[in-house]
Amino acid sequence: MSRKILKPLLITMLITLLIISITTAFKYSPNVKPHTRFNPLRFGCYYYYGYGSCQVDNANCRGVPIGRNKWVDLGDACNRNKPPTLTGLENITVTETEIVKIRAECIDDNPVKITYSGWTKQAETITSYDDAGEYQETITCTDSFGETATSTITIIIKDKNRAPLFRAMDYNVK
Repeated sequence: MSRKILKPLLITMLITLLIISITTAFKYSPNVKPHTRFNPLRFGCYYYYGYGSCQVDNANCRGVPIGRNKWVDLGDACNRNKPPTLTGLENITVTETEIVKIRAECIDDNPVKITYSGWTKQAETITSYDDAGEYQETITCTDSFGETATSTITIIIKDKNRAPLFRAMDYNVK
């Protein structure tokens, strides 16, 4: 092959190999906070990239170069996140027209979000005369790193005994 064809082909191959090696070592994860990357080489390990880069094999990276003789201290480059804990959940029994209150507490060092899926999709719901039955509600607690804790409760809504209604009927006297 001629050098004119071989040189661009070789450069293209090297760039492709470089991109593949970088993307396999570190990849963005949608469940990870901004300014962090998920490190697939270490389970539960998040790699801070903020103002520079840190070597993959250096678990004790104490700083990151951001310019000539300038470093930012990031502490331990491997921040091991723990999943949240979901507590306070109990099955609920109410009568129609009463309020269903789901008391869930999500405990974590990071900011958390609690979501409800099932019959109500929220922490408090006023029941109506048509809601009698048994329902399952799944409560999920998610921290800012994407770790979750999930639990399912049963909500029983009993039929409310309502007094009968009397209506006047048309009656013609002849």
